[in-house]
Amino acid sequence: MANTSATIKDVNDFLTQMKLCLTMLGGQVLYNTRDKNKQLMAQMDWYKEDQKKEWLLKLEAEDYYEGPDANEQPGLSSVWKFGKRIEGHLCYIKIFLQKPNVICISFHLAEHDMYLPLKNITERA
Repeated sequence: MANTSATIKDVNDFLTQMKLCLTMLGGQVLYNTRDKNKQLMAQMDWYKEDQKKEWLLKLEAEDYYEGPDANEQPGLSSVWKFGKRIEGHLCYIKIFLQKPNVICISFHLAEHDMYLPLKNITERA
C-alpha cells in the first residue's frame, strides 16, 4: 500500500530543504540514467539536465504523490514521489536528498494515472 500520509507541512518542509540545497548550498541534481529518464529528455526536446532541475525547483506541495518511503539503500534519506504536469504531460518524479545534492531516481512520463492527495484529484497520464 502506498504511503500518502505526509501532511502539507511535511511536504513543504521537504521541498524547502530540496530547494535550499539546489539554490544556496551548491547542490546538484544527480540523475539515474535509466532509459525511461532519457526518453523524457528526447520527447520534450530537452538538451540539458538543467531543464529537469528547473522543474524540480517548480515542485509544489500540491504535486505530492507518495512518501516519504524508506530508501532501498540503507542509511540514505527517505524517498518522495511527485506528479507534475509539464508541457502538457504528466511526469512522475521520484527523489531523495543526499545533502547538498538531490538524487533523482525517476523523472519520466507517468505510466498510469496519479492520485495527488493534497489536491484531492486524479491526474490522467
